[in-house]
Amino acid sequence: MPDLAAAPAPDLFDLPQAADPSPRAVALLAPVPGLAEDLAADLVREARPGYADPPPPFYASPDGRLRLYQADALELLRRMQGESVDMVFADPPYFLSNGGITCVGGRRVRVDKGDWDKSQGIIGDHNFNLLWLDQCRRILRPDGTLWVTGTSHNIHSVGYGLQVLGYKILNDIAWYKVNPPPNLACRYFTHATETILWAAKSAKSRHTFHYPLMKEQNGGKQMQSLWSIMPPGKSEKRHGKHPTQKPEALLLRIVAASTSPDELVLDPFCGSATTGVACARLGRRFIGIEREQEFLTLAMNRLAEEVQQVTLVFVFAGGTAKAGGNPGQERGRVEATTWNEIVSYALKTLGGEANLKEINRVVEKNPRTQLNPTWPSTVRRVLRQSTAISAVGRGRYRLWPN
Repeated sequence: MPDLAAAPAPDLFDLPQAADPSPRAVALLAPVPGLAEDLAADLVREARPGYADPPPPFYASPDGRLRLYQADALELLRRMQGESVDMVFADPPYFLSNGGITCVGGRRVRVDKGDWDKSQGIIGDHNFNLLWLDQCRRILRPDGTLWVTGTSHNIHSVGYGLQVLGYKILNDIAWYKVNPPPNLACRYFTHATETILWAAKSAKSRHTFHYPLMKEQNGGKQMQSLWSIMPPGKSEKRHGKHPTQKPEALLLRIVAASTSPDELVLDPFCGSATTGVACARLGRRFIGIEREQEFLTLAMNRLAEEVQQVTLVFVFAGGTAKAGGNPGQERGRVEATTWNEIVSYALKTLGGEANLKEINRVVEKNPRTQLNPTWPSTVRRVLRQSTAISAVGRGRYRLWPN
């Protein structure tokens, strides 16, 4: 497995020339009216001096485990070494920006997320899906898996592409958004779900699925394929907004379910890097690809804060938190930390006094919250019972010095 922490220039991108689409993908590409008949011709890159030089990361965490790259997703995917990634999470363009309207914050607005979300027609959109899915399959390890989100605008193309390219679809998850925006046209049912397809690289893959953990997080019952998860709240958008940002709870579940510590996760359309945030908390390595400077800056700020929060938690728990250190050992120390210490640490970082909402915002960064779905109740219990913490009125709590 490539070691991102050990080498400042990782060897994931050192192909002498870009990987061509597989023969299967080329055979499936359909001609687009008005364009060259040979769609694959424009995708072939000749070997050229310096091509194999690893592209510099837009952002890298101090230990090199989290990286962001500014590039076109398909271009950079074609430069990656084959069978180098353990899991891919992709939130590709849904091709929704067609001049329609939606409701945002109670206001009627046009659906215009950017040029990257505008449809190139049914055939053009499907060809794009075939090409990036084909490259993701090439770079996945034999037992790796791929997650893809979508709506009716793109998910049927993606699902068909997965099947004809040789993936094995494991689940189709219905993500219920609980409180979706209303349907302003009043001519359709309100769009309240998105589909998430989970697929293995092939029918022979022995994919990772942490069934006991998912059962534990679901109160001791088998977790179903209907997930009720709220869209991102204000706290998750404090560094800025991305038009298709996914909630942290969704990515934490996906990463925890299908990867193991230290494995490498790729997000080719990373946006605001929610996938990277989940990887940072759960001790996975991460590579994110994003083309837009605005979103890269947002992603960088989120990851930088997350690294700082996780490092502070490790240090407070007795970890050494050195660049290139063993994250498994540090996580073990974190799991040994008491909830009283975690809540006290939150108050300490907030200046010794804060309200419940502020305390929870710090506490939720701790990896221990992923093992305790009812952690907010635990925090309230600690605030009531701890002899080192007292209520000071108006819902605020104070940590008394030792």
